[in-house]
Amino acid sequence: MSFYFADEPQNMDYRERVYREGAKERSCAKRYQIAFAQLRCFAPSRFIFLENHKNAGRIMARLSSSKSGKGGSYLTLFFLAALGLAGGCAAPPTQQGYYGPTLPLEQVVARIDDNNARIPTLWAREHFEGTLVDREKKKTTRIDGYGNLLYSEANEIYLTAKNEFTDFFQMGSDGRRFWFWDKQNKRFWWGDYSDAGQAGSADVPVRPDMVMEILGIRRIDPSLLDEPAPTLRFNVIGDAYMIDWQSRSGGRWVVLKEIWYDRQTLLPRKVLLFDDDGHVVVWALLGNYRQVEIPGVGKGHWPTMASRYELFFPYTGSTISFDLSDVSLSNNGRPNAATYRIPDPAALSESGVTVNHIQQDAGESH
Repeated sequence: MSFYFADEPQNMDYRERVYREGAKERSCAKRYQIAFAQLRCFAPSRFIFLENHKNAGRIMARLSSSKSGKGGSYLTLFFLAALGLAGGCAAPPTQQGYYGPTLPLEQVVARIDDNNARIPTLWAREHFEGTLVDREKKKTTRIDGYGNLLYSEANEIYLTAKNEFTDFFQMGSDGRRFWFWDKQNKRFWWGDYSDAGQAGSADVPVRPDMVMEILGIRRIDPSLLDEPAPTLRFNVIGDAYMIDWQSRSGGRWVVLKEIWYDRQTLLPRKVLLFDDDGHVVVWALLGNYRQVEIPGVGKGHWPTMASRYELFFPYTGSTISFDLSDVSLSNNGRPNAATYRIPDPAALSESGVTVNHIQQDAGESH
């Protein structure tokens, strides 16, 4: 009997995605197979080998007509619990996955930092496509074009998106403030990290600080007990180290971020960011890894990073996928201090742009 798993939708909940990631391990087919094996061993005289869905009715009829009275009903219920399986008393096959030795957290962090420390800044071209959702205006904008991505490890990022016909957006962070400028619809959001928190995540089409987090090239603080404190799990089926960053909030511990690192390369494969209630505010899939050239350094010592990113923002429904090319530490002196300068909100407002200031105390934009 065959079992199928539907392709996951883009907005699949994180827990569902994790379930699908380990589908082979937790397959209902294998659980049912064990149950049916027990049924066959318990009542072999009444057992009929299940070849397809059509035989289900025959088995139920035979079990229900059992001369053993209540036992037939019990077997019928047991069958319903095990429906969908072929029998056999043999144990199910060993699950596929990696069950060998793994590294402790401190060694995983050291190796990740050894790579990421060699990417203090970044300049790259990017080609992107996606959908921006403005929930306040109930408007969706489809985008497809190119731009540049610039990054500095001091919590700074600058990303542009345009094509031959129009400018789509500009987003950035100067380490203290973040902004997103929807140039097509003349709307500008900005906030200060000290009082924005997760507020406005449902209003801003894309939070720049979240994009910065999913690049997967930030160093991990080796002081493993300082908040946000990293904790390590290992996913046997996914063959990946899973690091969760936790912090105290309102008298309890909350998970802020989770990154899946490939066991063999220790390169990031998935990034998930959470709010204080455990809801995913952005998840990203990373791939197509390439080296970043460092002038004057042998290729064997160049760092590696992902160049393919697929992002989904559940709060808004916005999605962005982009591919990086011509990746280097800098280009013609950029990035520099001027790269991350926030546009003047007052000047934009005077020019006819709708300005929204994101603040934690109000929990919404103004």
